[in-house]
Amino acid sequence: MDLLEIINKVFTVSLAYATVRICISIVFAGMGEMITERSGVFNMGVEGIMLMGAFSAAIGTHFSGNPWIGLLTAAVVGMLIGLLFAFISISIKSDQAISGLAIYLLCVGLSGYLLQVLFKHGGNSPKVETLPIMHFTFLENIPIINDIFNDQSILMIPALILPVILYFVFYKTPWGTWLRAAGENPKALAVVGKNPIVVRYVAVLAGSLLAGIGGAYLSISQTSIFSERMVNGRGFIALSAVIFGNVKPFGVFAACMFFGFMDALQYSLQTVIPDQYFPREVFMALPYILTLLILGGFIKRSSGPADIGNPYEKESR
Repeated sequence: MDLLEIINKVFTVSLAYATVRICISIVFAGMGEMITERSGVFNMGVEGIMLMGAFSAAIGTHFSGNPWIGLLTAAVVGMLIGLLFAFISISIKSDQAISGLAIYLLCVGLSGYLLQVLFKHGGNSPKVETLPIMHFTFLENIPIINDIFNDQSILMIPALILPVILYFVFYKTPWGTWLRAAGENPKALAVVGKNPIVVRYVAVLAGSLLAGIGGAYLSISQTSIFSERMVNGRGFIALSAVIFGNVKPFGVFAACMFFGFMDALQYSLQTVIPDQYFPREVFMALPYILTLLILGGFIKRSSGPADIGNPYEKESR
């Protein structure tokens, strides 16, 4: 098989469809972490919040029979975990990286334990109902666009418009100004009468809600089941996308799409290239190798908030 034949078989419309399908969860998590980091808080526990979102969505759907209730459950659970993280990192002023790692480990253990308690076995939950799939008849006569965007999850729509909404919120609203000030110079924000702690709490809760929805997508949309550790590094990939995208809506969105493309690409490469040429494990590692390279190469050059990771200390009078 020559190189041109491999390219023709790999770079198809199906690859573009898979890219959109895969990146939806990463976009939700990445946009949520971007909100959090803009306020000056670094949440390394995104992976764990996504995992609990996936678990909660499947459990909520299983017991209610309604995937929308499952989605709501994931959003609420995501916010509750975010509240715990905010209390530890903002109010108690613990190290944010360590607090985020603790949240991640808590969520991994808790999801596995609750799965065992509820179903008397680990591994997977029972199959559940999934969110609706969209099909627009007006797209049917548009080549390529129809094949990429039709028959995707209904969560694709908010995922695609999130960067536009957040750009408007960040740069066109007073709350966006307060959010950015909380990350750049919280003491200056306090001088004008706004409480940086409240702004940071709201940002963490909003970011955790989106991460919970990103996890829910995996269990009640992309699949119809919850599996232990099913997030499989997407939360850490979302963290990399925020760094790569310079903590800006369109930059983070583009980075999430890029990571989604790389993940879809490794599946295509496994299908096209026989194992005797390259072990499939090499292709499976591509997104994570890329994550490490970006974390190593861009973290010092990222134009993130100046005060990120630092607890807010009130001025003594």
